[in-house]
Amino acid sequence: MSPRKIASNLLWTPQGVIRHPLVEVAPDGRVLSVASCSDPDRIPFVEFRAGLLVPGFPEDFRAAFRSLPDDRPLSESLPALLAPGHGVLVVISGLDYGSLRLTPAARIEKIV
Repeated sequence: MSPRKIASNLLWTPQGVIRHPLVEVAPDGRVLSVASCSDPDRIPFVEFRAGLLVPGFPEDFRAAFRSLPDDRPLSESLPALLAPGHGVLVVISGLDYGSLRLTPAARIEKIV
């Protein structure tokens, strides 16, 4: 299998959030490269996932997601939860993009 190209609204990194990321993902879910791209629809074979891409999420991603507090920004709660270089790639959608807080409509999906 060849790598996938996935674009999103945001990408979480330990250094901060990247806007308009274009991520190349290996078949095992590892992030191979990251670029910023404001027009991903102009690039062939790019998937778009609305939300915040988060690499290194715990394997039991649904339980970890339920443990996230909705009264704190993800920038405060994600660092203690993530294991860079390990875990799975997920997208969290339905959040308040201004504050990076979860909303009642927030959900998580594993990117495989």
